[in-house]
Amino acid sequence: MIEDEKMKTRMSVNKGFTLIELMIVVAIIGILAAVAIPQYQNYTRNATVNASLTEANQYKTAVGICAQTNAILGCTAGNNGIPAAPNNTVTSVAASGVITVTPGGSYAGSTLTLTPDDTGTIWRLTCTTATADTADLCSNPEVTGHPDFGRTLPTP
Repeated sequence: MIEDEKMKTRMSVNKGFTLIELMIVVAIIGILAAVAIPQYQNYTRNATVNASLTEANQYKTAVGICAQTNAILGCTAGNNGIPAAPNNTVTSVAASGVITVTPGGSYAGSTLTLTPDDTGTIWRLTCTTATADTADLCSNPEVTGHPDFGRTLPTP
C-alpha cells in the first residue's frame, strides 16, 4: 500500500511541459512573427495608397463634370461644383483640375498627381517619392498597377 502511494506521487510530479517543448513553441511563434510582420506592413502600405486613390475619386468625378460644362481651366477646388475643402489625403485641386494626393503613413512626403485631359475623362497618374520616406511609393503595386499610372494624355 505504501509503495502505491509513492508511485502516485512520482507520477503526479512529472506533469507539465519540458524545456524543449517550450523552446519549440517559442521557435514556431518566432518564425511566424518573422513572416507575418513584413506581410502586415505591406498590407497596411497598400491599404494607405488604395484609400488615398479612393478619396481622390470624388474629385475626379467633380472635375469630369466641371470639364463637360465649363473650360477645364476653371475646374479648381471650390469652383464649378468641385468640393472646396480637400479631405484627408487630397491636398489640392489646382488649375485645370490637377489633383494632388499625399497618402501619409510611411509615404508622408510623397505625392500622387492626377492630371485630366481637356475633357476630364482621361487621367494620368504620376508619382513623386520623397527621399525621407520609409517606403517607395512609386514602386507600390497599388500605384504601378493603377490603370491611369503613366498614361499618355491625348494632345488637344
